[in-house]
Amino acid sequence: MADRDGTLVGYICYGPTPMTEDTFDLYWIASAPEVRGQGVGAALVSAMEGDLRRRNGRLIRVETSATEAYGPTRGFYASMKYGEEARIRDFYKVGDDLIILTKRL
Repeated sequence: MADRDGTLVGYICYGPTPMTEDTFDLYWIASAPEVRGQGVGAALVSAMEGDLRRRNGRLIRVETSATEAYGPTRGFYASMKYGEEARIRDFYKVGDDLIILTKRL
């Protein structure tokens, strides 16, 4: 969690990927609208990556949408050095691909 003056402003949820060795999924990351662009998300991801390095994690996987609305999300992950590993066309609905991003630790 991230807080400012005792107020929750962001959180991240991640865990081990079942049936893998040292691979983790980043399930959710969220920040309050009033702190977007202020480094809260980057701090949460950096903290997660540090935790996973201490746990000998080697790969982080993120799933996201290809729609225009998720463009800023994809840009955020790109800035954190996550790259597109795979794409499943029309996964969520026709015209909305599933994009799988990864980062090796």
